[in-house]
Amino acid sequence: MPQHPKTRAQKAHASRATCAMRLRRLVAVTTLGVLAASCAERSQSGRASSTAAIAPASAVVPPLEPAATRETDVTVTVRAPLRAHYDASVLGAAKPLLGVVVTNRSTRPIDVSELRVYLDAAREGTSFRCSRVVGAPFGEREPRMLAPGASFVFDRALDCALPLVGAYAVHVGVSFGSGAWSSPREVRSFNLTVTALPNIAPREIDGLPGLWAAIGSSTTQLTGAGYGRTVLAIVNATRSPIETPRMRLALRVYKIGSPIPCEDEPLALSIPDVLGPGQTHYEPIEVSCLGLSVRGTYDIAARLVIPRVAEDDREIAIGRLRVEVIAVPVVPDSTLWR
Repeated sequence: MPQHPKTRAQKAHASRATCAMRLRRLVAVTTLGVLAASCAERSQSGRASSTAAIAPASAVVPPLEPAATRETDVTVTVRAPLRAHYDASVLGAAKPLLGVVVTNRSTRPIDVSELRVYLDAAREGTSFRCSRVVGAPFGEREPRMLAPGASFVFDRALDCALPLVGAYAVHVGVSFGSGAWSSPREVRSFNLTVTALPNIAPREIDGLPGLWAAIGSSTTQLTGAGYGRTVLAIVNATRSPIETPRMRLALRVYKIGSPIPCEDEPLALSIPDVLGPGQTHYEPIEVSCLGLSVRGTYDIAARLVIPRVAEDDREIAIGRLRVEVIAVPVVPDSTLWR
């Protein structure tokens, strides 16, 4: 039986509606899939970001100090003077400064705290006293950490007794931090030559090879009661003990502008019977001819007097000092400014 035309039209419309609905569902499912994938990706990225945000600092920033500073990570050099001047006020060379240059060649900060210097000084094979360890000057502020590629110069005093003129062989060791450089290691050796003006230079004592004498004093002394003071130094410059004879010290004082000198009675000295290798004996002397009550400029000429059996005493000139006696500075009364 033939179908009614209206019925066929209705069926065609229903079929088209069904197709449209299926297409919409397909589009919706596809869109949801894309959205779901995007959300999953964002969620995973968010979790990664959150994990990175709460990661420990050590996973992101390198620690301030490596477990151990390798020797190749650091360069250490020492800047040192080649000459020093003898100073009669300290009976030796004034302590020059050493510059210890530390350079960090690694890619991480290094510990340079507590940098110390170890010294040894010898003249013609005889060692002289040095401070065992030399640290930073009092009040000096120095870095504890050194950044990658950075350098710093640490000033340290060459704290050795250098009581004679001549060439000294100096050895310098360095330690710092808590890595490979925490134990001392020698970084430089050099020769330091000490020079002096002829009138204040130490003198070798005639007839006593290796035994030297020098006289020292401050270049200025203040007026007041009492007498001026000097210091005598007797030095064993050899590697063997030296027996010392009985000696006295004679001082002659000249006041500039006065033609007549004043001379003290020679003073007995309390020098040890034996001086060890590299040992120095210091003895303070009061100069009765240098009265501090009178201002002026004075020259002090010193001589050692060594007795001899059945002969006249032997006198050996050991130096001439110039001392200026000046007035005590007047400090203004602070009450005047109140």
